[in-house]
Amino acid sequence: MDDTTTKGNDTKKVLERLCNAKSMTAFMEENREVFKDMSIGEYIELEIEKRNIKKAYVIKNSGINKRYFNDIIAGNKTPNRRYIVRIFLAMELDLSDVQWYLKACDYPNLYAKNKRDAVIIYCLNNKLSVDECNKMLNKIGLENLGFENI
Repeated sequence: MDDTTTKGNDTKKVLERLCNAKSMTAFMEENREVFKDMSIGEYIELEIEKRNIKKAYVIKNSGINKRYFNDIIAGNKTPNRRYIVRIFLAMELDLSDVQWYLKACDYPNLYAKNKRDAVIIYCLNNKLSVDECNKMLNKIGLENLGFENI
């Protein structure tokens, strides 16, 4: 069973407990560990550790400035969605993981009926690089994920 399935099962269990709760206060107290507020940086760091990849690899392949990347990991910066997508492309995450992380951190999910998002989804599914994704977006005349460093 993959992590995505496990996350889904955990959500189902929490929902079941919520539906059967007699008191919201008691439910919140009994399930406080479920409501950990993790930053996108914490999720990225966990994924880097899980995949046993180097931060330098992610920094290089995402094209994000090292200081800015480290600020994201430390929770000192909240990046916009395009930077998160750049990081996820560099880490070669599966679409289902990307969608889960985006949702968990209150970023809009990638939407297949949005042209730009459709290209990004294609690139994620085909393990294309940030550079390849940007070239594809540029070719179609859509805003790319950016190259500039912050």
